[in-house]
Amino acid sequence: MKTKIAVTVGLLGSMLLLYYSASGVSSKEAFINGRISTVLSPLPGQLVLADEVAPGHVVTAHQPLGSVMTTQANDQIPGLIAQKNTLEIELAGLDRQISGLDRRLQVYQGQQRQYVAESQTQQQLGEKQSAATWMQLKEELSAITAQAAFSKQQFRSYEDLYRQHVISRIEYEQRKSDTQVMQASQQAKAAELHQRLLDVSAAKSGLQLTGPRTLDAPQQNQRDLALTIESMKQERLQLIARQQATTQSIQEVATLLNSRRQAVLSSLSDGVIWDVGEENGASVQPGSPIVRVLDCRTRWVEAFFDEADADRLHPGMKVTVHLTTSSREQWSGTLKTLRAGSGRIVVGERDVQPPPEIARRQLPVKVLTAHIEIQWKETPDPASFCLAGRSVTVNI
Repeated sequence: MKTKIAVTVGLLGSMLLLYYSASGVSSKEAFINGRISTVLSPLPGQLVLADEVAPGHVVTAHQPLGSVMTTQANDQIPGLIAQKNTLEIELAGLDRQISGLDRRLQVYQGQQRQYVAESQTQQQLGEKQSAATWMQLKEELSAITAQAAFSKQQFRSYEDLYRQHVISRIEYEQRKSDTQVMQASQQAKAAELHQRLLDVSAAKSGLQLTGPRTLDAPQQNQRDLALTIESMKQERLQLIARQQATTQSIQEVATLLNSRRQAVLSSLSDGVIWDVGEENGASVQPGSPIVRVLDCRTRWVEAFFDEADADRLHPGMKVTVHLTTSSREQWSGTLKTLRAGSGRIVVGERDVQPPPEIARRQLPVKVLTAHIEIQWKETPDPASFCLAGRSVTVNI
């Protein structure tokens, strides 16, 4: 009988030990945390918030939430106003210069078209004149050639008459000398005519073989005017570059002036408005918190465990998380960091310390604070503030 009791006691002890070793670790307290960014007032002044700015309102990154109208004197504003006025006067002067240059260019380009037309007419007339001169020279050359042939034939007749003793030797020599002079003159005239034919042929192609290169009046006017127009176009490009630079400077000064008069408040990230620190129309100072925005894409779980479970916890462990009020919604997560301490924590803080009620209940015992990354199944409803602050239970 005693043996049976001993066996039974031993079996119960083994079962209790097995149950204890198989049982998991659960968090004492845990909640869903999230990153909260604060929009601060950059200027002293009066706050003007947009109508839709209220807790629970969905916002996007860089979305304007309102503005702060400065109510204090700023020494930079008069200087910026004077600088802006000076730049605007300079811009007006550049506009007038460009307009005047455009009108002059229009006139010169009209003259250029006129000179081009005159040059074309001059060229056509020159081509006709060259053609007529070419025909005339060609006919003169033919006449000279015929005269040269006749002179040769006439000289041969004188030779026959001399051999027949019809004319004396003196007369023959005189006739011979006259014929040679005439032939030399005819050859010189033929060479001159041939050169003039070459000049006319070159002129028809716009070339010049002899003499200094010259341009007719329309061509010279056209060339001079083309250089003037090109110079004016370069001047116009420089004026336009100065105009663009001045316009950019005016915009920069205007932006700086507006920033000294009024500052636009905008969200730093996508999310939902967590709370509004100041009322519409309130007087605010630089650095005053205006709006806090919860980033629903950056959330995690802060969990607190009994320090007695320290040996059973280590970073990298897989955990399951569910809402304390409902176990139907569960998420998987990974234990990233562990630290010990006592104190408090609120939503939006990363410096994790346990809440005061745990410190009061377990005054002699410290707790472990765990930072847990969660694999969220879907984006929660922003109207519920993405579940930030909801109590959860973490099981390992």
